[in-house]
Amino acid sequence: MRHTILALTLLYVVSGFSRTGAQTRPEMQRLPQFDNGRAASWTSVIPPHTESTFHRHDRQRAVVAITTGDLKTITPDGTVTVTHYEAGKSYWFEPTPTGETHKDVNDTDRTITVVTVEVK
Repeated sequence: MRHTILALTLLYVVSGFSRTGAQTRPEMQRLPQFDNGRAASWTSVIPPHTESTFHRHDRQRAVVAITTGDLKTITPDGTVTVTHYEAGKSYWFEPTPTGETHKDVNDTDRTITVVTVEVK
């Protein structure tokens, strides 16, 4: 009996359902690659229909697209910029202007994966 309850509990958790029966939503992931005195790098995995919190980037950075996709950047005042990432290509970004923030939104049906290398 205990094994049956454990198996059902594991199935419940692995299937992605909460106590209310609703499917849980995947979240964006930021997976560290390296961090030293000169640069930091991470992989961002951005599932479909997810968005980040408002944030800013204080340093220059290169972003290498692992997958192809369109990622929206939205400012608090509603300004939308779409960056088309093409797998295997690199993109350069300057720091976010002083006092500005944005959130990243993937409102597509595909996961977007990029590697960022930020200059310190």
